[in-house]
Amino acid sequence: MIPLSPNVRRVQLTAAVLGLELEEEQLDFTKGEHKTPEYLALNPNGAVPTLVDGDRVLTESRAIMHYFASKKPESGLIPRDEAARADVTRWMFWDASHFWPPLVTLVVEKIVKAILGMGEPDPRKIEEAITGFRRFGAVLDQRLQGKPYVVGSSLTLADLTLACSLMHAKQTGAPLGEFPNIASWFARICDLDAWKKTNRQ
Repeated sequence: MIPLSPNVRRVQLTAAVLGLELEEEQLDFTKGEHKTPEYLALNPNGAVPTLVDGDRVLTESRAIMHYFASKKPESGLIPRDEAARADVTRWMFWDASHFWPPLVTLVVEKIVKAILGMGEPDPRKIEEAITGFRRFGAVLDQRLQGKPYVVGSSLTLADLTLACSLMHAKQTGAPLGEFPNIASWFARICDLDAWKKTNRQ
C-alpha cells in the first residue's frame, strides 16, 4: 500500500472507523512492484488498494469500503433506510466521477511527479483541475449547507470517501477556503479519532 494514496486512505479510514485490523503490505511504485506478475494476478489494473480476505480478492477502494461496512451494519456507515442508502451510494459515485478527478490531477501534478521523477507540474492541467474543483466544490458546499454530514445526521461512507479526496487539498493548493461548508465539515471529519489514526503524511 501507499500511505500517500487517498484510495488507500479510504480503506484504512473505513477499517479504523469500524474497528477492523488490517495487515498491510507496502508496494514500492518506484521499483515497479505494482507491475509484477504476482501483483497483476491480484489487481490487473496495477493499482492500489487490493484487499485479500481469505479466498476473496477485491479491488477498487469504494467497493472495499462497502465490503467492510456490510460486515458491521450496526455501524450505520451504510444506512438501513433504503432511500438514505441509495443517497450514500450516489455521493460515492459522484465523488469518483466528479469531485475526485480534479483533485487527483492536483495530487499527480504537485506531489506524485516529484516523488516519481516525472518532470515538472503542468500549469495547464493544474488550472483545469482547480476550475473543476471549484465547479464541483460548489455542488458539495450547497449540499452541506446546514448539514453535519453529507447524508442524514450521522457519519456514512459518503463522508469518508469524500474526505479522503480532500486529504491533500492544502498541499496541492485546492481552494478549499472558498467553500465554508465543506471546510467546516472536513474539519469535523479530521477531528475523528479514526482520521487521526490513519494520518500518515
